[in-house]
Amino acid sequence: MRDVASLGFLYDRIRPDEKALINAARSKGVRVHLIDCKKAVFDVAGPMEPMGFGVAVQRCVSLLRYLHSTAILEGAGIRVVNPSAVALTCGNKLLTTLALAKAGVPTPRTRVAFTVDSALRALDRIGYPAILKPIIGSWGRLVALLKDPDSARSVLESWDQMGTSWYRVYYLQEYVALSRRDIRCVAIGDDVVAAIYRYAPPGEWRSNLARGGRGERCEVTDELRELSLKVAEAVGGGVLGVDLMETREGLVVHEVNHNVEFRRTVPITGVDIPSLIVDYALGLVRR
Repeated sequence: MRDVASLGFLYDRIRPDEKALINAARSKGVRVHLIDCKKAVFDVAGPMEPMGFGVAVQRCVSLLRYLHSTAILEGAGIRVVNPSAVALTCGNKLLTTLALAKAGVPTPRTRVAFTVDSALRALDRIGYPAILKPIIGSWGRLVALLKDPDSARSVLESWDQMGTSWYRVYYLQEYVALSRRDIRCVAIGDDVVAAIYRYAPPGEWRSNLARGGRGERCEVTDELRELSLKVAEAVGGGVLGVDLMETREGLVVHEVNHNVEFRRTVPITGVDIPSLIVDYALGLVRR
């Protein structure tokens, strides 16, 4: 029999964020079942052995581990925060953009091409400078600022020679240069619980806190809340990091994170995000 005061916890690395979640659950008297997906073996050809929980919090850093271990648990009737469908959409920038466009969410102008020459033609339409992003990846890794056709061709040809076909999907986006900051909103269920401004460090155009960016508390306005919840609904809901930029025409959404980090957001905002995530997961247990 499943224990309603139990939560599964899937991970492949224990960072401060994961420690905070585990501690938050234990402080509420919840029994935490830890599953290290680097070591776990799942029997998928027959009935899965009872795991002692009906809801799991998924925190694998690896998208492949996240997607596949989540799908395995869902196949056994276990609810996962966030579901595999949400991770599949948010883990791929192209699929995210398609979902946002379908929902009428404003985004930067974006083009996708599959060869170097077609990517260069797309850049002519977007205009320089422009941004090249890998469709899978986080923390601003391999994101390139393309300043002119010559530098663009050099970067695109380098990507073309990389060993994985993922880098031959050229996801190109206009460069929004109104300010050196963006906004990260944390949406949990049907609420936006916190928001911060992320400022790019000196000499850097990317505002990721993992790259040395500076965070500052941002008021969760009605506009931010409404747009972030529209984004959450578009990608399937759950616990999400919604990244927005300010433009002269208003806010645009440029990324959605299905495995949101919060260790820097908590001290900036004073919001106990790990406790709220645990409460959200426990709410699913009781449904």
